[in-house]
Amino acid sequence: MHGMREITVYRNALPLRLFRRLVREVGDECLEETYTTNFWYGLDAQPGNLVEEVIARLSQLVRPGPRCIGTEWWLGRLPYGRSLSFHFDRDMALHKQKGQIVHPIWSSILYLNRFPSSPTVILDQVLGRDGKSLVPAVASAGKSVSPEPNQYLVYRGDRYHGVMANKAAPRQAGLRLTLLVNYWDRRPLPPVCRNYDGTIYAALCNARAESSEHPNSQDIAMPG
Repeated sequence: MHGMREITVYRNALPLRLFRRLVREVGDECLEETYTTNFWYGLDAQPGNLVEEVIARLSQLVRPGPRCIGTEWWLGRLPYGRSLSFHFDRDMALHKQKGQIVHPIWSSILYLNRFPSSPTVILDQVLGRDGKSLVPAVASAGKSVSPEPNQYLVYRGDRYHGVMANKAAPRQAGLRLTLLVNYWDRRPLPPVCRNYDGTIYAALCNARAESSEHPNSQDIAMPG
């Protein structure tokens, strides 16, 4: 049950103008890449695009601790009726190259639109030492979070989680849109995690938050 207490949902996580700017810039071109297109943002660096400015803001909510050196981010999207299989966040390239399993310190999801038919579900299960089994074998607790605009979900990076689509819910148009951010104490290996150079999600490259929306301002969201 301890892991379930380490799940926090922040409502109105970003200032409204900043959130609307992010949603606006996540245009159709951002929906062409797969989930393997991830980018690195070191928390000691100056933000170079709109998403990095958003992460600088969100990191004040997470407070990932002195071990954290940076974040891995990507844009998520799912159509109505499609689930995302339960899985563990990990350094995918390290696992493939050396068979080692390393999880982020924290995982997080910023929901960009309302999509109640496809909640995120987090279970109180971690990966066993054999790298295959679940501990405990059967989940004894879990939390379901339905996507709401500007809602930010933060949970431990070693938890078993996925998206469970409810096809019986009223059909929704469009896509379930999210910004996913993992907080790391080491940089995940390329080619899965790479530097952002503006060639993908180009609309985000020159989109910058206004100075009044700088992450040093004091209007920080509270847990919902």
